Amino acid sequence: MVANLNVKILLMIANEDHRAVISGHLTDKFTVVEGLAPDPAQNLVTQAEAIIEAAPDLVVMDFHAEDALSVKILQEVSDKKPKIAFIFVDGDPPADRENVLMAINEGAQAFIGHDIEQVAFLNYVKRAVSGPSRLRLSTETVDEAKLEKLNSRLTRCKTRLNNAQKLICFLLNTPLSNQARRVLILSDSAYQRELLKKFLEDSNFVVLTASNINDAITLVTNEKPRIIISDYELDEGKTGIDFCKEVKFVHKITPIYFVICTANLDRIATVMTPGNGVDDCLQKPASPTSLNEFLARISLGLII
Repeated sequence: MVANLNVKILLMIANEDHRAVISGHLTDKFTVVEGLAPDPAQNLVTQAEAIIEAAPDLVVMDFHAEDALSVKILQEVSDKKPKIAFIFVDGDPPADRENVLMAINEGAQAFIGHDIEQVAFLNYVKRAVSGPSRLRLSTETVDEAKLEKLNSRLTRCKTRLNNAQKLICFLLNTPLSNQARRVLILSDSAYQRELLKKFLEDSNFVVLTASNINDAITLVTNEKPRIIISDYELDEGKTGIDFCKEVKFVHKITPIYFVICTANLDRIATVMTPGNGVDDCLQKPASPTSLNEFLARISLGLII
């Protein structure tokens, strides 16, 4: 039970009555401290650092939709201390559906009203502090290296999402030449080449294909595609990383936006290691949803 745990809760609620209601729901088994509610007039990073310094297990915070302040504070804290959970308390006027979804998608454990009943609130608290993704209640030693790796992936995903949202609007409203839309697919699998070729051609890309590195180098040199999509495992024992380095660092062909496809999730961190020159990675097999997301990301290669 949550009540038997030493859980530290940071309350960041401006309205005194609302704060009293929420505080009254918490038993003496919790360690409760109060902090300043989110303030658009104050520095975002400073507010996030104050939370990190307080070192709570859970933050119960007013939701400020203005400039997505509360969500940005959550993001800033989570990037540095991913084990701190957040519950947002709705305000007056209530947040719209878009803001609620944004808060949940960015990692908020719950979005509640200030008049929530005690039983419901304590259930949310239990889920927030004991969720398996947070490892807070595990008796095993947390693998810090694995946690850092997961946090790095999360940061990359957030960056890709932000880029994709901007790029979709840009690309829908910008005429681009066929030269700029040229994509080269390198794979020894005819099925994969045709799958990606059809998908990209349906999205108005000009697609070139190659089944081996030599043919791919010839096409890159002569046709100058802006985007290359390559399998990880290639002929002659080489990898997509080797091919990327050959294109960018040996032949010095630029600008190229280089993507590697792999079915092995554990390879992604290695593929995306700085210095390899790889810009993106697509996990196989790709679903229609992941292909649509991928299209938005590789479109970055048209404007870099």
